[in-house]
Amino acid sequence: MKSSVFFVGKPEEVSHHAQPFTDRLAVRIADPQEVVEFASPGDVAIFYSEHFDRFRNCIRQLHEQRVATLYMIDGILEWRNAWENREDEPACPFTMRPILCHKAACIGPSQQRILDSWGNAAKTELTGIPRFDLLKGPQRSTDKQTGESGPFRILVATAKVPGFTPQQMARTRASLIDLKHWFERSGKEQVGRRIEVVWRLTAGLDQELQVQNQLTDTTGNELRAQLNSVDALISTPSTTLLEGMALGIPVASLDYHGCPVYVPTAWTIPCRDSITSVISELMNPNEPKMQFQRTLLQDALTLAPNQEISEKSATDRFVELVGLMQRLANEQVVSNKPLFFPPNLLSMPTTPPNPLNHSKVFHNFPEFENSDKLKLQVELAHSRREIEHMQREMNQLKSELSQAHEIFRQIQQHPVAGPIVRLRQKFIDWLQKNEPTVKQ
Repeated sequence: MKSSVFFVGKPEEVSHHAQPFTDRLAVRIADPQEVVEFASPGDVAIFYSEHFDRFRNCIRQLHEQRVATLYMIDGILEWRNAWENREDEPACPFTMRPILCHKAACIGPSQQRILDSWGNAAKTELTGIPRFDLLKGPQRSTDKQTGESGPFRILVATAKVPGFTPQQMARTRASLIDLKHWFERSGKEQVGRRIEVVWRLTAGLDQELQVQNQLTDTTGNELRAQLNSVDALISTPSTTLLEGMALGIPVASLDYHGCPVYVPTAWTIPCRDSITSVISELMNPNEPKMQFQRTLLQDALTLAPNQEISEKSATDRFVELVGLMQRLANEQVVSNKPLFFPPNLLSMPTTPPNPLNHSKVFHNFPEFENSDKLKLQVELAHSRREIEHMQREMNQLKSELSQAHEIFRQIQQHPVAGPIVRLRQKFIDWLQKNEPTVKQ
């Protein structure tokens, strides 16, 4: 059988998600009802969302038609969206608990673990985000972060949905107002350098703050160019955080909400009082936190091979997953069996550890700059000889001190010398206690 692949949604909703693999898969973008009408048993339908009824109903109908379904997750999980939404929210409050599609393509290991804990262990597959294969980093120049006199450029961004309730929107708004006031009143005085802010705000927040907004496109190309032109990123919880990390710039989460975090960052601004210290560190990021940021990224996002985190790109893994689902679906349709997809269709990507750069982390110790193995071995052998020599001297001194203590104890116990020694000690103690009075 020859099967078709559908991407479910409107072109403006899904084209930028599908673009990375359209030259490798014959993908047809179509609305839910159109997919239900034209899809045949053994076909594969890709969904970018399971939140709304038009998608959820489509998935159920396609299952009845024996069409394989794949949820292509294209962003981070967010606690407020999952657990603290409005009661009248049109999106399903149980989205992803469980996932409706046969399979779900996860963006990284931490997301996969969370979804597995929600009852989806047999459905999750680790792919990454295909559109992130275009990211190049972290080879960007950091001249401005090392003392250049020019302005330090910070991108301040919000998620597409910066709040899911009026209370959450109010907190997000308050955090941005605090940040704006800091830039206007305290910035240069606090950090000693001019800061240039690039605002990228959604949901009309730019108008409320009366700032010039640099957001005109949400497909990703504009954001990528902006991230490549700045020195640091401050964003509300959003997939933008991962893009900034992947490009190697210091990233801080602007989060006044105080709820659990599915995607942590090395820097966080949880309140007004932390703004100065966090921005100061973003301007001069220390290596331990940058190393921690790279480790967090490795757990949150499976990246393309040029990032040296995965042997296959996200596009490679996603296309492979679709192909495996097509093959299995066709075999089961031909043999008149119900569709079933076993867990772990994809092999787990090889994820080498993110090594600590000791020469940068411990830059005050010149020993870590030496990579000559023989020289290090010689110095180690010499150091061990010195330690052994010092240990012998220390043991000798301890022995002599012990002997002196024993002699002093015997003197104190002597019937004639003992009282004299104790009287002398009392006199010395009296002199030390009354020394100021004696001098006067």
